Amino acid sequence: MRRTLSFALLVGLLAPLAHAGPKTLTLTDFRALVRFGTPQFSPDGRWIALRTIRADFVHDRYDSTVRVVSTHGGRVHAVVRGMRALHSVRWSPGGHRIAFIATVGGRPAQVYAVAACGGTPRALTRAARGVEQFAWSPDGKTLAYVTPDPALISARDRRRHHDLFDIHDDDYLIDRPPVPSEIWLLSLASGRARQLTHGPGGVLEVAPPIGGGITSPSWSANGRWIVYTRQADADDSDSDRTTVMAVNVLTGRAQAIGGHSHYEYAPRFAPHGHDVAFLYPHGPGPVSVMDFYVGAPAAPARDISAHLGRDLQADFAWLPGGTALVGIADAGIDSKLFVQPLQGPGRALNLHGLQAVSLAVSSRGALAVVADGAERAPELYLLRTLDSAPVPLTRLNRRFAAYRYPRSVAVHWRAPDGERNDGILTYPNDYQAGRHYPLVVFSHGGPEAASIRRFFADEIGPLRLLFAAHGDLVFEPNYRGSDNLGNAHEHAIYRDPGTGPDSDVISGIRMLESRGLVDSARIAAVGHSYGGFMTAWLISHQHFWRCAVVADGVTDWTEEYELSGAGNLAWTRASLGGSPWNPRSAALYRTGSPITYAGNITTPTLILSGTDDVTVPITESFALYHALASRHVPVKFVAIPGAYHMPQDPVHLELFYATILKWVDHSLN
Repeated sequence: MRRTLSFALLVGLLAPLAHAGPKTLTLTDFRALVRFGTPQFSPDGRWIALRTIRADFVHDRYDSTVRVVSTHGGRVHAVVRGMRALHSVRWSPGGHRIAFIATVGGRPAQVYAVAACGGTPRALTRAARGVEQFAWSPDGKTLAYVTPDPALISARDRRRHHDLFDIHDDDYLIDRPPVPSEIWLLSLASGRARQLTHGPGGVLEVAPPIGGGITSPSWSANGRWIVYTRQADADDSDSDRTTVMAVNVLTGRAQAIGGHSHYEYAPRFAPHGHDVAFLYPHGPGPVSVMDFYVGAPAAPARDISAHLGRDLQADFAWLPGGTALVGIADAGIDSKLFVQPLQGPGRALNLHGLQAVSLAVSSRGALAVVADGAERAPELYLLRTLDSAPVPLTRLNRRFAAYRYPRSVAVHWRAPDGERNDGILTYPNDYQAGRHYPLVVFSHGGPEAASIRRFFADEIGPLRLLFAAHGDLVFEPNYRGSDNLGNAHEHAIYRDPGTGPDSDVISGIRMLESRGLVDSARIAAVGHSYGGFMTAWLISHQHFWRCAVVADGVTDWTEEYELSGAGNLAWTRASLGGSPWNPRSAALYRTGSPITYAGNITTPTLILSGTDDVTVPITESFALYHALASRHVPVKFVAIPGAYHMPQDPVHLELFYATILKWVDHSLN
């Protein structure tokens, strides 16, 4: 009894010391994470409006708040709370109002406006089929908004079942004929709206296959022109067939800016004059980095960032003088800001270890940047000049400073064929030199993306931090096809979907083993989307894996071509060099598909897929499941109801990550 009491006393004395240090993150801790939308400067540059997003686990939804932040002192106040599906926050040209898109009472989304100091939002539009994008005119008198055309089959005909329709390049879940979206102009004085653009085709509202993005219309400084991305038709797998168009506001006459029939995206008018910047692939072909092009309604476009060698994202902005652009691109394991003049070389800005997420430029040349880091939750930062240090303006995620974080470092190696690679290696929280640790290999999706030292980003979300907290090494290879090591590295995946990337990943693992870090009997392969493809390919070609996770993973390129939407038909055709019926590429659809080799898989595998995924149809997961289950390979197939390529609600997203953690932990630890 005396020894028991002494032990209890010792434990009691040591307990406060055990809890005095930083806390270890758990999955549920991320419920408190605040996410940020793209910031927007007021016209005078003194304020920044942005959307913040919190997860509501009680109602299983995300709640948005529009906040206004002072650029002097970081004062923050909320102006709108509680409106559903809120996005696209924009200042009025006069700076007195803030507009945004939201839904009320289940009705179609509309543009609402609220006083910059707060108040009751008022609907500006009454579009019968809702608003998808919008932009203020320079004088603040007109709104340009994007809304879908009327349905091609009437409600009466649907009730009578007279609802047959043609299918073209559409996904396998389509249940009605697609319609294009067009630009309308709303006079705020009279309340009258008129349609500005007309078919064929419509405004791009579907994710592009490789780079670029969906963006709002952009007005010229004199208010006479609007530029936008036009898709040749409304079919959701034809988002490669895009052209930047300029439409005259008075006459509706439209003309092309870039001169290409495919892969033009994200046009922005300069703050003065007629220059238009947009994104277009560097080449060869579309499987390459996206460059900045600049043209005008009456002048040919030219590539101004050809020598930058970076895959520029659709989130970019003009500097006030109109002589340069600021954009975001991956570089190594960082997400950086780059300044690209209209003439001469571009350069990276110094973010002092932060990772750029989104940006805005003020009329005075200051930069607002949402940024985070491997050990820093996202916040809003201000750069008063291009070369000044980022200053934090918000502390909405300050609670995450209290946790322990692992060390994440860059690693570099070469594949057997000489291909240069890099990636992220994250050590366990309690790493001790000389020990061998289980290894989780996480392959990112895309593949035109990269593993970056972000806090909670893309498919990996919290898994890097949680695996490290559970005692695992985490390795995130940026295999060929990734967009962070220049154009040649990204283009190297062309007509080589599996073999080359496989050699990159395996040689990276061998590099880590040579450092004496890895318990080679406990290695897991995990990946989502193209990372799921990589995982399925790796476990069908090597057999040292302890376990695997294939989440929304591509397994069959022919099914991807025939059934998917969101541009993946175009991606498959562009990346493999043709369709499954083209003699030049037909064999590659078989030899480049993991399902061809699924009979070789012996690794216990977890498969996850959303039931509404049209980017990577769940049918591919069914095929992989049966290939393993029929041979009695340990396999678990988990469906996520209603999920579209990743869960879109907080409860399912947390369960998605929890399922992966449990499977890997059970196998490795």
